Amino acid sequence: MAFHKWFWGVCVIILAACQPVRPETPAPVLPTGTATRQVLLTPSVTSTLPLEPTFTPSPTLTATAEVSPSPVASATPGVQFDQLKILAIDNRVGGWTITLALPGAQGGMRLLLGGQTYDCLSDPAYPDRLFCQGLARPAYDTPLKLVFQNQDSNEILYETTLTIASALMLPPTPAGWGYNTCADRGKNVSCETECRIAPDGNPCIVATCTDACGPYFSVHTCPDMPMDFRSCSPEQWAALKKMYQIP
Repeated sequence: MAFHKWFWGVCVIILAACQPVRPETPAPVLPTGTATRQVLLTPSVTSTLPLEPTFTPSPTLTATAEVSPSPVASATPGVQFDQLKILAIDNRVGGWTITLALPGAQGGMRLLLGGQTYDCLSDPAYPDRLFCQGLARPAYDTPLKLVFQNQDSNEILYETTLTIASALMLPPTPAGWGYNTCADRGKNVSCETECRIAPDGNPCIVATCTDACGPYFSVHTCPDMPMDFRSCSPEQWAALKKMYQIP
């Protein structure tokens, strides 16, 4: 009996000594792997942020270069084209005259307005004025491309787009008789008018007017043209009579 107790006691001690002990080191391995992944993700997000603002300066620089009117300033530094104004448009002997207000204008230039060509000169007696002569009247109430050129080299000095409003244009001084000593001048005015469509497609008018004193004034805005012309519409006729103050 004693031998059996001793034998089983030795076996228990041996079994207890051979029992594997659970290692505690794997526990911190998991957080170490997790921390490693978090560190790797951080630079990937940060590296994409600086790429977005790098595209924004490009369109700004391009637009600024297109708007800059450097050729105008270098070609005619004394002329203030940004203050250009059309003062009057008159039908005179030899064609149409366009009077422009243009500070700093000196000498001659060539004007291209709505596809028509005008030769321009300044007059020392009228500073900051430019008088342009051409064969055609520019169109009213429609956008027109305006270009100033050097008469010798055809270099473009300035170009823009403008609209000549017919309501803002003063009618030209009527041509005809000037018996202004009559006390009844301007009374009982009667006119014979004819509204035509010119070859360029614009309406024009011919009128002869009398008053209580006799012949009063006449208006003739039509170029030389065949007599088989088309007549204006009632609206065009009314607009031209209002423009030239024809009753």
